[in-house]
Amino acid sequence: MNRKWIWIALIVFLLPIAARAIWFYPGYYTRSEKVQIPDYTKMDLPAAPVQSPAAPAKATAGNGVVVIDTLHSNLFQQSEIQALTEALTTRGARVEFDMEYGMLASRLRYASSYVIIAPNAYYTDEEIRLLTDFVDRGGRLAIFTDATRGMLLYDYNTGAESQFSDSNAVNPLLAPFGISVNNNYLYNMAENEGNFRNVYFDQFGKNELAIGLKRVALYGSHSVKTETGTLLLLSGKQTFSSMTDTHNAAEGGAALSADGNVLAFGDFTFLSTPYNTVADNSALIGNIADFLLGGTREPSLADFPFLFSGQTVQVLPTSEVQMTAEMVAALGSMQANLQLVGAQVQLVQKAPSSGDTLVLGTFAQSEDLLPFIEGFELVTEEFSSFVEVPGIGKVGRIGNGLVLFSPGEKGNTLVLLAETTDDLTYLLSALNYGGLSSCLIQGQVGLCSIGFGGSFSEDPYVPYEEPVGPTDVPAEDVTPTPAG
Repeated sequence: MNRKWIWIALIVFLLPIAARAIWFYPGYYTRSEKVQIPDYTKMDLPAAPVQSPAAPAKATAGNGVVVIDTLHSNLFQQSEIQALTEALTTRGARVEFDMEYGMLASRLRYASSYVIIAPNAYYTDEEIRLLTDFVDRGGRLAIFTDATRGMLLYDYNTGAESQFSDSNAVNPLLAPFGISVNNNYLYNMAENEGNFRNVYFDQFGKNELAIGLKRVALYGSHSVKTETGTLLLLSGKQTFSSMTDTHNAAEGGAALSADGNVLAFGDFTFLSTPYNTVADNSALIGNIADFLLGGTREPSLADFPFLFSGQTVQVLPTSEVQMTAEMVAALGSMQANLQLVGAQVQLVQKAPSSGDTLVLGTFAQSEDLLPFIEGFELVTEEFSSFVEVPGIGKVGRIGNGLVLFSPGEKGNTLVLLAETTDDLTYLLSALNYGGLSSCLIQGQVGLCSIGFGGSFSEDPYVPYEEPVGPTDVPAEDVTPTPAG
């Protein structure tokens, strides 16, 4: 009896399982012999967009230094701009990433160009001033924005969200150069590179940056406009702005300032793989590399110690300078500092006809010094305690030194002047350890404090004069003194 109930319970348990299996059983799979595997080697796939060869490197581009900003919440990875960095290094340039706060002024002393990509933090007034001065002296500035690289900001007090665009960060910097970037994106529904926001540009402004270009593609680009410069990438009639949904012929994908030193793009994705190979993007990247290295930045005394263009600096002590032990030690320190910036020191006895030169002299102005300082119109008078410097005025000879800089096509010349060899040694030491921090710079002239001394007087010698008394008083009327 117990066994019977066991079998009944087992059947009741298994019956639903068997019924479900029979109902849902799909049957046995039998492979059909008629199924043919495609012959992929014979398939005719659609051709990719036309790719342009990389632009050949120009031998005349030189060995410049390109500094790339990373200190303003820049939303890009170094690997994303590899096509640009490779184009620069192929042309002999050195690429640096600005990663240390407070070093912008120092980097701009030797940089050929400065590159900003998708920043999401404002630039300070001091940074804008430094970059504007850099451009005014011939340095190159390239700014790449991108409509897809904004930052979402959240207000923890109100819970409100807002979008920060990189156009907000760069427009104060671009304003002095007549360029602005709109907080929008360009799109084209009629013809595009696979997506309505991937816009083609077939018309170009007249500039070397457009040489060899027939078509380029930008991906999620802001529109760029300029009041005084050149619009480089002109949008077609079917390219609209997301702000107005209309076409504006005065706006495009890139612009160049009137002086030719500031370049602004609404997109940087075209620098990345594989977008750098679409259409003529590769040729455009090569042109951008030539632009970054093609500036003619005017050297300035403020760039010290990055004043010399060659690899050798010729040091000329004039006849009034003695090579004391202290002077030799100071020159040794100067040699070490110049080696850090890629220059070697060569001591010479005669004035070189060309090349970078460091001249050591005194306020006595010896004959061999005069050719190096005649353009500065210094006035020294015999037995005077002062030197008159145009633009500065009268300078005490004691405790002061002068630094004079003359850039030239055949080489740059730096002249150091002081009252004595000892003072000249102090001036060298001050430059070695503090640069121009103790100097008042006026143009290409630096007035440096190297000690103490001197009261400001036209004639430092004042002869002693005896007191003038009443000589006509009779002797008997003079009051006697304790001394008699």
